[in-house]
Amino acid sequence: MKELAANATNRQPSGQIRRLRSLLKKYQLAYAVQQALLKLSELASTLTDMAQFYPQIHQLVNQHLAADNFFVVLLDPPTGRFQLEYYADEKDCLDASDLDPADFARGMTGYVCRTGQPLLCDAARFRQLIASGDIEAQGTPSHHWLGVPLRRGQLVIGVMAVQLYEEGRLYTQHDVDLLTEIAVHTVTAIDRVKSRELLEQTVRERTRQLQNTNQSLQREIRERSNAEKLQAALYKISELTATELDMAAFYRQVHQILSSLMPAENCYIALLDESGKSLSFPFYVDQYCPPATERPLRKGFTEYVLRVGEARLINKELSDLLVAQGEVIRLVPDNAGSPLPHSTSWLGAPLLIEQQALGVIAVQSYHQDYIYGDNELNILRFVSQHIAVAIQRRLNFEQQKLHQEDLERKIFERTRELRQTNLFLRLQVEERKKAEEKLFHEANHDALTGLANRQMFMLQLKQKFALRNREANLKFALLFIDLDRFKLINDTLGHHAGDAFLIEISKRLLLTVREHDLVARLGGDEFVVLLTQLQQAADAEDVADRIIEAVRQPMELQGQSLYSGASIGIAHYDASYANADGMLRDADAAMYQAKALGRNRFVIFTESMRQQLLQELSLEQALHQAVAEQQFSVAYDPIICSEKHHTLGYAARMQWQHPELGLQQDFCQQAAQAGVLPQIELQLLQQILDLLSSRSQPTVICLPLCVQHLTHPQHFDRLYKLLSSKPQLLHRLSLGFAEFELIKLSNTALSYLHNLKRLGVRLTLENFGADMMPLGLVTGYPFDFVRLEACFCRSLLRQNQKRQLLDLLITLAQNYKFRIIADGIDDHAVRELLVEAGCCYLQGELVRQLQPVPEESVFLQQLA
Repeated sequence: MKELAANATNRQPSGQIRRLRSLLKKYQLAYAVQQALLKLSELASTLTDMAQFYPQIHQLVNQHLAADNFFVVLLDPPTGRFQLEYYADEKDCLDASDLDPADFARGMTGYVCRTGQPLLCDAARFRQLIASGDIEAQGTPSHHWLGVPLRRGQLVIGVMAVQLYEEGRLYTQHDVDLLTEIAVHTVTAIDRVKSRELLEQTVRERTRQLQNTNQSLQREIRERSNAEKLQAALYKISELTATELDMAAFYRQVHQILSSLMPAENCYIALLDESGKSLSFPFYVDQYCPPATERPLRKGFTEYVLRVGEARLINKELSDLLVAQGEVIRLVPDNAGSPLPHSTSWLGAPLLIEQQALGVIAVQSYHQDYIYGDNELNILRFVSQHIAVAIQRRLNFEQQKLHQEDLERKIFERTRELRQTNLFLRLQVEERKKAEEKLFHEANHDALTGLANRQMFMLQLKQKFALRNREANLKFALLFIDLDRFKLINDTLGHHAGDAFLIEISKRLLLTVREHDLVARLGGDEFVVLLTQLQQAADAEDVADRIIEAVRQPMELQGQSLYSGASIGIAHYDASYANADGMLRDADAAMYQAKALGRNRFVIFTESMRQQLLQELSLEQALHQAVAEQQFSVAYDPIICSEKHHTLGYAARMQWQHPELGLQQDFCQQAAQAGVLPQIELQLLQQILDLLSSRSQPTVICLPLCVQHLTHPQHFDRLYKLLSSKPQLLHRLSLGFAEFELIKLSNTALSYLHNLKRLGVRLTLENFGADMMPLGLVTGYPFDFVRLEACFCRSLLRQNQKRQLLDLLITLAQNYKFRIIADGIDDHAVRELLVEAGCCYLQGELVRQLQPVPEESVFLQQLA
């Protein structure tokens, strides 16, 4: 190139030489810029740290112009704050932390940012700018200063500047152009390096987060693994209590479990005795010390843990402190004359049972290569509780085992003595079982017939009702059976014949029903049959027909052929029944309807019967109200002497003035069913006593009463109390009880008749001859009057047998001092027959016609 320039100088004019030189400088500038750009591109591609980037830029600029004094300042356009990124200066050695960003704003750096143009400033220009107020002097004045703006597009983001302090050197326009080109591409390089730096920072931060997460996961895995190991150890400890191991093997297993959780080469278990004054060591494993023997308490680590009552980790420093404080005395015996080493780390926990120390479990280390820490302390503190429970259970088990062995020995010793006793007891148990089975059978079966009783029957019936929620189409029926003529057979032939009759009927009933049906005896001559698994309603009627036919057949008892019949009420199940009692009640009502229709037949319960029952219920309610309002009164029928027609007294009968139905006289049965008949009779008795108190005539009034006054103590007490209030009137009062009711009573109930007689009241046997004519009642109890039933009196004209019975009764009346009253006298022929037979007292429609004018009664004189 220099040779070409010399030849050109020789051949061409000087103007051409100047142009060539100018062109040469441009080529040199382009070449320098190209080299700088290549270097910048390389830096932007390789560097990731701005701290390394700026020194490389400085070095690059210094290769092309004087740049020993070089700095880069960046501007944040939104805030207008300057940030010194790089600074190298011969005169001013400044720290970026000591600079105020406002200093750059007031200096030439701020001037370049404001103008957006390169600034080539010598000393004169520097003074001119200061004088104009555009800048302020900052730091050591330079001889020559060159600064170019750093642009990102049209936005100035900073300044790159160089300066000279030597007076012999100056920057040229060539340097301005070069630095400007370098500044343009430096901005791009800065962005690329910062972007890569930010990416590297992001990658490092993410890597650090992942490392932290990984460490956390590793820690969690270790903790979970430790927890699983701890849980497995607790399971093993719990299982040890159920094993058949002896205590030595048990402690070895505990040691193995503990060794799986922490180093436990040196381990022992110390237990307090019952007095709490000495320690025993059932398990002791140590590298240096021999097995410990039982010893009294002293100031060792074990005793220290027992005193504080919680786990302790004792290292060398804490050990020395405890020794200095007198809490612990370290006494380690010699082994064959040589001193034994002290433990460098000792860990122990109390074995607590309900806050009471059972002992201590401890592990220890003699070397510095392993020192126990808080993790092992927490593990031993937790595990010791379960070990304490396991040891306590095993000790209790061993104690129980010893007691059991001792007990077995004693039992074995006494076995020979107790064999005979055991055999006797076994026989007693068998007999008791049989007795219980018998009692159960007797409690649920009728003692006479062997059939199910009321309790068993109701249980089975309720079980059928319980099935209705599970079976949609439930079909079963109930047969209520009442035997005809049973009372006659029982009273005529005796109870033995009656029992034999019931047994035979039971056998016949069992033959007429199906295998899965239930036959039960409710009491007396009442039987019920539960028909299950019915295909149709007519099946129940077929069974009823078979029962009626079977009962109708004659039976031989005591050499006589007896005939009976059966009245049956049938109730079919339907969903309207609330309970079993309602179905039994309806079958009972249908049975009474069958008896009313002529007996020896069956009647199926229908809705009309239900309506009749509802009417009866309504009547019962009205009766209760009538009792409360005392709507009842007494009507009197005269009783006269058959010869002189004197009025001897009156037969009282109850009547009811119903507010809607009018005067009612035949309602005794409904009142008895409603349970208010005794109360009504007491009200009538009070009216009669009041009447007797107001009348001076010695007239006797006969009041019939129901037998509930004799069968229920509370009714009898009320009756007795009422009679006792008027003792002076009782000889003018006669209380009557019906024959057909008295024969059903027990001797205890009949004994109340004597109590009434001792009180002074007279007694009447009502309706005698209506059924059985039990002469035992007449002769066995103190009756003053016997009232013949009206039908019996009317039949005297037709039946000689009845007249013979009348003659017998009159003879008994003379012997036993009671009087006969004939009721139902509405015919002169009957009256004459009774008068001729010797019956002196008459009652009935004809008597009311013959009643004389009221006069003084001589009834009491005739009784005397």
